This record gives sequence, C-alpha cells and structure tokens, in this order.
Amino acid sequence: MQGYCLPRHIITRGLKCLLLIGCIGFSHSLLAQHSVKDTIVSALKNEGKFFIGFHNRNTFIQSNQTKLYGLVGGMDYQKVKLFVGIYGFGNANETLLTNDSRFTQDSVFRFINSSNFNFGIEYQYYQYKHLSLSLPIQIGIGNIKYDYRESNKSTVIRSESYNMVPIEVGTNAYLELLPWAGVKAGIGYRITLGPAEASKLTSPYYNLGLAILVGEIYKEIVANINSKK
Repeated sequence: MQGYCLPRHIITRGLKCLLLIGCIGFSHSLLAQHSVKDTIVSALKNEGKFFIGFHNRNTFIQSNQTKLYGLVGGMDYQKVKLFVGIYGFGNANETLLTNDSRFTQDSVFRFINSSNFNFGIEYQYYQYKHLSLSLPIQIGIGNIKYDYRESNKSTVIRSESYNMVPIEVGTNAYLELLPWAGVKAGIGYRITLGPAEASKLTSPYYNLGLAILVGEIYKEIVANINSKK
C-alpha cells in the first residue's frame, strides 16, 4: 500500500503558518525577558556540555519531496547551543525528464546530490516542565551536483557542480521523555544562495520524530562503568 503525500503548495502554506505562529510566540517571549543578546551572553557564561546527534528533516527539490540527513555536534549552554553540522541527501534525488530541449535523448534521468558544512546557534526562548521551544539559525558552505544519465541510469550524459551557501532559520519543539530521548518537531525555511541551479534547493523543511541524545547515552554508560569500579 502506497503512502499518501500532500501537494507541496499545501505543505508549504501550512509550514509558513506554523512558522509564523512560532515567530509570534518567540517575539512575545522577548517582551518578558532581557534582550536576546543579553540572554545569550549570560548563557555562554555557564559550563557547556558537549552533545552530538542526528539532524534529519524533510525538504523539497522543486516539487519533489526528499530527505536531508545531518550529523551535528557542539556545546550546550542550557539556553543556547553552538554547533557544527554535516548535511547531505544520502541517496541522490532522482527525476525522469522527458522531451527536454537540452538533450537529444527523449528521456533523461537527473540525479541531484548535495553536501554542506554548517555553523549554527539555537536559542531556547520558552520552557515549561519537559517542553521547550527554540529558534535555530544556521549558515554554511557546500556543493550541489547534477548528473544527467541515459535511460539505463548508468551512462552519464553530463555532470554539473555548483557551490552554494545554505542559510536556515526555523523553530523547534522538544518534549523530553527520558534524559537521553524525547520527541522533536521542527519547521523552517532553507535559503540556498548561489547560481540558479543551486538556488533551486531553496525550500521549506520540517521534521517530526524520536530524538536520541547520543552524548547523554555515552555519559550514562561511562557513569555506570565508573560506579562499578
């Protein structure tokens, strides 16, 4: 049985509405506390804790929904996280092009893949018991590659590579279930600066799933080992 996928324009409108709601909540939270700058400066005085984890989300290439995989690591200063991340599609996004004027072949398969390295900051603007809301911002540098292949999918007709600068902003919600696991949801927008072919990766993103804090699991294992000595 095949899964049902909502049209992109419906998902995009929904994400924009949710992102607007998140931004409004963030703005109201600022009225009840010091400026963001003061809060960040104060948080960075805390002792940071190292963290590492996966950061996967759903995004779009033109009208095609695809998965963006990421591995992030950095320091957690309670209300502020500083981190770096490596991202990529994992498997190349595949699209069949028919009667494209750029090629003599009637049918051509286009494969798109990307990889990028990001720097980011995540600011927690709301917390109530085990629920927290945060605002992540990332900027990076990377590469996108287009492969055009014949119908056998192995013969390469043309390859193109472009540099890109991805910029991301969004809002995340995290519900802690255990010290090392919880449910995480996020929405946002990914702007890709660069040549026209690279800018086609500009699109909304969203994610919903179980978050496993690898760093916390490692700390718990080490603590258990040390307690038995």
